[in-house]
Amino acid sequence: MRKLLLLLLPAALLGADANQLDWMAGCWTSQGGPVRVDEQWSLPVGGMMLGLSRTVKQDKAVFHEFMRIETKQGVITYTPRIGSSQAPVAFTLIKQSGDEVVFENLAHDFPQRILYRRTADGLAARIEGSRNGKEQAVDFPMQRTRCEAR
Repeated sequence: MRKLLLLLLPAALLGADANQLDWMAGCWTSQGGPVRVDEQWSLPVGGMMLGLSRTVKQDKAVFHEFMRIETKQGVITYTPRIGSSQAPVAFTLIKQSGDEVVFENLAHDFPQRILYRRTADGLAARIEGSRNGKEQAVDFPMQRTRCEAR
């Protein structure tokens, strides 16, 4: 069964490794008007990274989520847990390069894809997919910040 699963994976993902996402590690912030998004990722260890995110508006936290990127049985997933009442939802890695990672779950309402890209200025995160039959995307251009600064 495992051999069959490996045959079904795109060739580009056979070398995929969550430990190669160390460029995401650290603290990041994105400011858009009165709204600030803070995100923090641990260094990958043993094929796993842990992250957390919060959205702040007018000095009040209005949203938070906990994230996990991990390798299990050769498959890399990104699993966010929004707040404390919603169940975690897994997104499977569909693309990984030295500067970009893309996760997808076509069965999820929105988003269906979660992307992270290393940029010259920092880190670009993006969520995208279809909502009510219409393609939508939300970009989060982030700058590195000191973890103790926020």
